[in-house]
Amino acid sequence: MPLDTLYPTPIYYSQVENFDAIQTEVESVVNQTNFGTVSDWGAPHQLSDPTFEKNVLNDNNMTSLTSEIHSHIRKYLEGLTFQHSSNYRGGATYNIVSSWISRFGKGEYAHVHSHGHHEISGVYYHQVTEEQGNFFFECPTPQLTSSFLYNHLSYSTRISPVKGLLLLFPGYLYHGVYANNTDDDRISLSFNVSFQKPYFS
Repeated sequence: MPLDTLYPTPIYYSQVENFDAIQTEVESVVNQTNFGTVSDWGAPHQLSDPTFEKNVLNDNNMTSLTSEIHSHIRKYLEGLTFQHSSNYRGGATYNIVSSWISRFGKGEYAHVHSHGHHEISGVYYHQVTEEQGNFFFECPTPQLTSSFLYNHLSYSTRISPVKGLLLLFPGYLYHGVYANNTDDDRISLSFNVSFQKPYFS
């Protein structure tokens, strides 16, 4: 069929390999965390750091999860064929510049938002079931919504997370989380990745 889909949005997801060690690591940090909310948001869910100034991965020496994230970022870059980019210089230097834990109690959700200028954003699902609120992406091409022919391509894409799933996506992509309709907490760890630009080095 002579049809080519241009300008794709690269989404990566995989189960972690070191599941038991990572679960133990995250659980230990969750148990020591005093969660708070961002009042300007209407407090839709709870955060380990409402200021987003800390880095829970670094601050708590979460080596198992950090190592796993690096492994999957390498696979993500391979899938992107980043080596063919004009910015490729034999590799890529990046840092996990921020990370935090989110806790969703009954009725809590995450409003639609993006992570701005960060090249990659990601989330690890520590405690979740299908009834606790799907993660969703908004279409990055809003012009599609007004088209008779292409409107159906602009629907939000839902992902039903499971324990141990690691998700990576472009930081500019708008996304959110539907409300948790259970009595149990939904817990995930999110992070942002920024790359060293060669023209600033």
